[in-house]
Amino acid sequence: MNPPKKAAIHRQSEEQAQVHGQQQTQQPAVLEFATVEELLRHDASNTPLPPNIAQRLEDSARQLPAPQRRSWWRRLFGGPHP
Repeated sequence: MNPPKKAAIHRQSEEQAQVHGQQQTQQPAVLEFATVEELLRHDASNTPLPPNIAQRLEDSARQLPAPQRRSWWRRLFGGPHP
C-alpha cells in the first residue's frame, strides 16, 4: 500500500468511529423490567403529575375513611369486623 491509501483508510476508520459514537449517544438507554408493576413504578417516578390532577388526588385521598384495624386474632381466625 502506498502512503496516501493508508491515510485515506485511517481517515475513513476515524469517521466510522465518530459516526458509531454519535449513534450510541443518540439512542436512548434500553431498560428491561421483570414485571409490569416495575414498568409502571418507573414510569410514574419519571412522569411529572400535572398540578391540578395532584390537587384533586389529594382532595380525594383526604375524603377516604381511615382503615379499620382488626386485632391479630380476628385476622388470624377470621372473626367479624367490629
